[in-house]
Amino acid sequence: MKVENSELEAFVAVAELGNFARAAKKLHLTQPGLSRRIQKLEQTLGVELLHRTTRSVSLTSVGRQFLPMAREQIAQLGMMLSSIQEIAEKRFGKVRLASIPTVVMQFLPNVLRQYATRYPYLGVQVFDGNHDFVLSQVRAGLAEFGVSLHPGTDDDLVFEPLMVDRYVVAMHRDDPLAEAASVSLSDLRQARMIIGGRDSGNRLLLEMLLGQTSMRLRWFYEVEHISCVAALVDSGVGCAILPATAVRAHHMPSVRTVPISNPEISRTIGIVRHRSVMMSPMAAELCDLLKAATR
Repeated sequence: MKVENSELEAFVAVAELGNFARAAKKLHLTQPGLSRRIQKLEQTLGVELLHRTTRSVSLTSVGRQFLPMAREQIAQLGMMLSSIQEIAEKRFGKVRLASIPTVVMQFLPNVLRQYATRYPYLGVQVFDGNHDFVLSQVRAGLAEFGVSLHPGTDDDLVFEPLMVDRYVVAMHRDDPLAEAASVSLSDLRQARMIIGGRDSGNRLLLEMLLGQTSMRLRWFYEVEHISCVAALVDSGVGCAILPATAVRAHHMPSVRTVPISNPEISRTIGIVRHRSVMMSPMAAELCDLLKAATR
């Protein structure tokens, strides 16, 4: 039985996008060419992987079971080809990781300096993005491991806690609450609050928490990136509820932070790995350095 990697890629693209046209565009194929690859894969395996109608595409029960196997095979082949290419180019290799930006800014520079002294010819590629982006890179096998929040109920991913990151209120030093020992959410009812974009994991956590406590805060300003939130706080426009690591990662000379009580808010950051993908020894050592830095 011979299965081509291109056939697996075609199947995974259709399964993830749920549409032949979008999958064909992603793979730079014609729709008939994409269909032929799927049909050849089904013929080789002797099973039907997709239910097709004129309007939609869905996975069969066998297709749902086969999808993680196909992803793993594509990821393993990609890593093998990458390693061979690096040897051919007389390089020692490259480690790929995905991380939320606050960890990249707060911990990774020192970790990479330590790593470079041990492996001066080893490259490190960092995919930085929000929580969902990190999980997608690990799930697809593009990153050997990720650093983010808990992946939830995704059975393909394994989570190892690194640190608990407490949330604080970041405000200008001239704010009346700047000298308080702590503040509660009710203290912020009249505050001019700044919040990140809707793709932010921090925003999702806050909105869930506020929903549970029936507390309503008014968001006067909304920006997409946490660096923009930090800049607005530093200018005195308003205050923001941020993870402590995010505040430390941004240089904000005019900002004071006050812990939140009643309730205390925190998030757990950890290592995210794919359950069926083996981490290389070089990636494992980088992971260990990161664990030591966050500890």
